Amino acid sequence: MNARASREAEAEIRRGIVDASAIVGENHAALSDTFTRLARLVADLPKLKAAVATADAPTVQPLADEYRTQMKAGLLVLTGHRGERLGTSGPAPATLPDAIAHASPVEEVSTFWIPPHGLAQIVSVPILLEGEPPDILGRLTVGFGLDDALAAQWKRQTGSEIAFGADGRILASSLPASQRDPLARLLGTRDIEAATIGDEDFLGIARPLLPRPASPGAGPAPIALVLQSRTDRLRFLNTLRTGLIATLVVTLLLSTLVSYGVARTVTRPLSAITRAMREVAATGDLTRKVLLRSGRWDDEDAKLLATTFNTLTESIARFQTEAGQRERLSALGRLSTVIAHEIRNPLMIIKTALLSLRDGASDEERHEAVADIREEADRLNRIVTDVLDFAKPIHFELAPADLNAVCRASADAAWAGGRTPAVRLDLDESIPPMMTDAERLRTALVNILTNARHAVDAAPDGDVCLSTRQAGGQATITVRDTGPGIAPDDLVHIFDPYFTTRKAGTGLGLPIARNIIEGLRGTISVHSREREGTEIRIDLPAVQPETAA
Repeated sequence: MNARASREAEAEIRRGIVDASAIVGENHAALSDTFTRLARLVADLPKLKAAVATADAPTVQPLADEYRTQMKAGLLVLTGHRGERLGTSGPAPATLPDAIAHASPVEEVSTFWIPPHGLAQIVSVPILLEGEPPDILGRLTVGFGLDDALAAQWKRQTGSEIAFGADGRILASSLPASQRDPLARLLGTRDIEAATIGDEDFLGIARPLLPRPASPGAGPAPIALVLQSRTDRLRFLNTLRTGLIATLVVTLLLSTLVSYGVARTVTRPLSAITRAMREVAATGDLTRKVLLRSGRWDDEDAKLLATTFNTLTESIARFQTEAGQRERLSALGRLSTVIAHEIRNPLMIIKTALLSLRDGASDEERHEAVADIREEADRLNRIVTDVLDFAKPIHFELAPADLNAVCRASADAAWAGGRTPAVRLDLDESIPPMMTDAERLRTALVNILTNARHAVDAAPDGDVCLSTRQAGGQATITVRDTGPGIAPDDLVHIFDPYFTTRKAGTGLGLPIARNIIEGLRGTISVHSREREGTEIRIDLPAVQPETAA
């Protein structure tokens, strides 16, 4: 910023010098035109013509004084038709410049004269009587000074120092006489140059002052110098730099205070919202809520955003529940085919057993028939129970529960009467009690573990492992078996109601388990490869009892 400000200041000075130089040129041209027009008007006055025609100096001299005063000229000279001087007013040269003396009688001449003090421009016009050809009575010559007064006047107009010079000398200036000598070397330059005057640095440009109207033999034109001080501008920049440094310090202090306030009022609620969104992205749980502790200075917009986010998650949870209910009701519409297959077969077996009892069976046959009837009745009861559990809305009763205890009870229930080795437990004992419906969760785990047990029944070295872990604000339950795995075509349908690959299965175990897990705001996922085994992962929000309260 400092370097740029210096460059901009330098460029602004240069632009100012160029503009001021143009104004000086315009002022000089206007001044020349003004005196030329005035000289023509005065030279055409009958009173002046009559006096000059007498060629009598005492008659002409009062008019010279009068018209010089009216024109506010520096000098005025009236000459006769032979060049004799009839009247002189002001400090006029002893002899008129050669450009005037050698001009034709009817020619208008503009040239310069260097008096003892300063510089003057002289305009000379003929005094004529109209006719063909005109009668030449004499010549009117007027001059105006390019002096200190004019330099001071143009300084006020341009805001720049002005100097007039010729023949390598400075003849007039708005600067004091003691400071003019260093400016002489600028008279021969055509570009913007630097000069040091006393304790100040200046930039200046030279502008030739051309006579108007242009006259042959007028001699070299004087020079007008236009200068602007760099020191004043640099002094302003130093003041600006000091102000910028002070402003920077104050800005840093204010920024620190504002940043602290922003962190207190905006960042904390937004951090909670961001954390909730990350958990949603990591777990896929679209029902997560933002937990905010309202503070006095919390940003209202951030709090509104958090409230809106919570409202959105509540709506998603409600929609998911309704969608699940609609899915279950839709599944009930397909239940007729399952009932026709799953219930008709047990009824046929029961009917056959009853016919054998009616026809007088032996004791062994009666015992076998009764066993068949009991087995098929249990099967019918299990089918009805599964269908009702899947169809009806699940009502959860949340209470503090030990997740590891629920897992142990589920393993014992799933392995009651099993022929394979008991499930292997790998439980994280550091998991604290959490709010959940222990009985519903146990039902889901029993269904999953039962499927795992059936998967390893036929494997000689079958193994089932049940593990728990806690990380990132959630508890994870994993059921892993080394059974034959699930075919890719079947894997996409394992959560479809009534889909099963076992002859005695109803296809409702995993759908019921998923309904329970999602009702507890958790997620369930399955990873399986043929001949390598299956892993079912359950992620539950690890809500502590005091947090839920």
